[in-house]
Amino acid sequence: MLEGYPLFSRFTVPFADIDMMQHVNNVAYLRWAEALRSEYFARVMGGQINGDHGIIQATISFTYERQIVYRELIVVGCRIPRIGHKSFDIEYTVWSETHDRRAAHGITTMVAFDFSKQVTIPVSQAWRDAIAAFESGPQQEFR
Repeated sequence: MLEGYPLFSRFTVPFADIDMMQHVNNVAYLRWAEALRSEYFARVMGGQINGDHGIIQATISFTYERQIVYRELIVVGCRIPRIGHKSFDIEYTVWSETHDRRAAHGITTMVAFDFSKQVTIPVSQAWRDAIAAFESGPQQEFR
């Protein structure tokens, strides 16, 4: 189901994420991704996402494969498949446990950023090492 995704969150879709069309609103997927991204940063990089050296989002893309509805059981996972000089990608998958298939997937490109100087910075070796260790370790659940 989510092999290769070291961080995941399992939950029942809340009513607040449902829109007038009676399915999960597209913005909810972005919030779910943001929650995992923030947790990944805290666990792996050892700091706050908005600390002196943090990350900013450059791009986001989501593909919706099937509707998700109220009270559906889902799992959202994330992983980092690419690290560049100043940026890295975070990949997400949204899996319906109710229907035993993927419902959506997406990717964000994140840029390492010095908030005190307001400039992009290289992805540090410490971050690279921490990401490599986390990505090759056991899965962890975020609640």
